[in-house]
Amino acid sequence: MKDIPDPPDPHIAEHHLFSRLGKTILFNCETMLFYEVTPVVSDLVSLLSQESPPEDPVRLLQAKYAEEEIKKAVYSLRQEQFLRDTAPPKPSLVKRRGIRHLELMLTHECNMRCRYCYGVQGDGDWQDAPYLYGAHSKGMSFETARLGVDFLFAASGPQKKLSVIFFGGEPLLELDLMGRIARYVRQREGETGKTARLSLSTNGLLLSAEAVAFCERNRISCQVSMDGEREAHNRNRVLRNGSGSYDAILPGVKRLLAARPGNVSVRATITRANLDLLHTVRHLHDLGFGSVHAEPAIGPPDGLNVTADEVPILQEQHEEVARFLVRSARENRYFNYTNLVKFIRHTSEVKERQAHYCGAARTYLALAQDGSFYPCHRFVGLEEYRMGDLRQGFDDRLQRTVLNLTVDARPVCRECWARYLCGGGCWHHALTTHGTLTTPDSEVSCLITRHLVECAMAVSSDLQELAKTRLSRMYETSSEPYLVAEHHQQLED
Repeated sequence: MKDIPDPPDPHIAEHHLFSRLGKTILFNCETMLFYEVTPVVSDLVSLLSQESPPEDPVRLLQAKYAEEEIKKAVYSLRQEQFLRDTAPPKPSLVKRRGIRHLELMLTHECNMRCRYCYGVQGDGDWQDAPYLYGAHSKGMSFETARLGVDFLFAASGPQKKLSVIFFGGEPLLELDLMGRIARYVRQREGETGKTARLSLSTNGLLLSAEAVAFCERNRISCQVSMDGEREAHNRNRVLRNGSGSYDAILPGVKRLLAARPGNVSVRATITRANLDLLHTVRHLHDLGFGSVHAEPAIGPPDGLNVTADEVPILQEQHEEVARFLVRSARENRYFNYTNLVKFIRHTSEVKERQAHYCGAARTYLALAQDGSFYPCHRFVGLEEYRMGDLRQGFDDRLQRTVLNLTVDARPVCRECWARYLCGGGCWHHALTTHGTLTTPDSEVSCLITRHLVECAMAVSSDLQELAKTRLSRMYETSSEPYLVAEHHQQLED
């Protein structure tokens, strides 16, 4: 029985076959679809994927499987376009440009001194640095912010949905300035017919009743930076005097959560000393955050940054989080761990292939307090990545470079099965680990991302029997977690 399509050497789709969380899954990189497969399909794919495939793989399978099983396996692979007579055309990637999201670096001053902060540059000891990003001035003027908002509304062209992100430093140090900017944004909305979402990222120290009411009044979405329970949080998120900040921020955090139950996001930073991800995620979820995002500290080995040695631990932890998500969904309880849920959503309803990880430099810019443009807040102060300014105009040379640095143009990425789901990873992670934008952080970030994608597919497969209405909260696009800078990947749409 030779039931492989003619010609003798058919096209076999680029694919990834793996086992995760008790599921064996085949991902077709060409159709961007995945399936839980039977042992016979798995064995057949493994035979066909060998460097020198056997001439008659079906005959080899007959020693283990019934003829009818093998026929069904071949038929299913044909139906799902895993086996084709010819290779499909190379997919075209959507390369978006046009600024729609502007991050305002309101202040370079901060009332905390987190030990892993990338903003401390060239000022000696992290505790003594007067301002972040190597700046010598702490605040943005309203005039600079106003011109930045005007730039956003003009540069966005026909786009109707925009966003303005308040960042720092600690943006709540500039509450009055934020109020003036918010009023001006609403004025520009009325003049142009466009809408702009407002958001901020805060360390939580200044979440007074006044600040929370201010955010409610001005419809400003909030993301809090918090690293889990007291001991884990206090290791690195410290005040200027070096003491932990957990107890100092908790009253304000609870005040914000009470005002917006289930509608506040949180970002945790994972370091080598804080690898108990499930415990961290559950603690933050139990506090009342509607979505939880966790990112490893990436950079040269320094005792805090996650290295390749810790990746297996984080992968095990992600599997524990995935199992917890499945248990919660079966009990009709949901929590939004965005690292995983974004891939559940993307692999379940793929709309297009990811050409880039995020919109930095293409659809997203950071405006520094001196009026200079940068790809995002992480690049502020790095002169090589400065993209013009408000006075002399926007310089699009880096934008054009980044636009063409798709996953298919980056040597490491184009060999990766997950490239169209990942988009190539964070530009700043690439810069800090390899000194260039072209090479992703393959030793840490890439391994974590590929594993997360596998977990997401396994979770989706495990929950496929649940009615989609019960999973709607998991799949729906919530604006709240993705408005602030750390999640600007999701601002592509």
